[in-house]
Amino acid sequence: MKSIGRIKRFLIVGISAAFVNISIMVLFVEGFGFKTYFLKNLANILSIEVSIIYNFMLSRAWTWSDTPSRKGRDFLGQCVSFHVANLTGLVLRVVLFAFLEKFTVFYVLNMMFGIVLAAFVSYILYDKIVFKRPLNEKIL
Repeated sequence: MKSIGRIKRFLIVGISAAFVNISIMVLFVEGFGFKTYFLKNLANILSIEVSIIYNFMLSRAWTWSDTPSRKGRDFLGQCVSFHVANLTGLVLRVVLFAFLEKFTVFYVLNMMFGIVLAAFVSYILYDKIVFKRPLNEKIL
């Protein structure tokens, strides 16, 4: 699979995962009445986790479908690696947001910088660590 096609698929999966995340959050808050501070935070955690699992399954089946098929223990290892990669992106976003906030960068622009940085780093981590595409293949 050509890298440009993989990047397009990565972006489609990421955008759809964000939609899943938001939809589940709205379902919990509006549909199930998770309206207290505690329940909204619980809904946020649950919706993030569901979207990460969705993202992992679609990334594995579609975006990186040309990597060697893995089953059983390797599947769980990939799932854990995928979660670590997402945690890495989250940490980068939080640190960058705090840094740019010191310089009074407009918060929406600040968030966008973080999303772009996290997406770039996540792509590399997914590609080379989670789905283990050979190191001799170019990323772009």
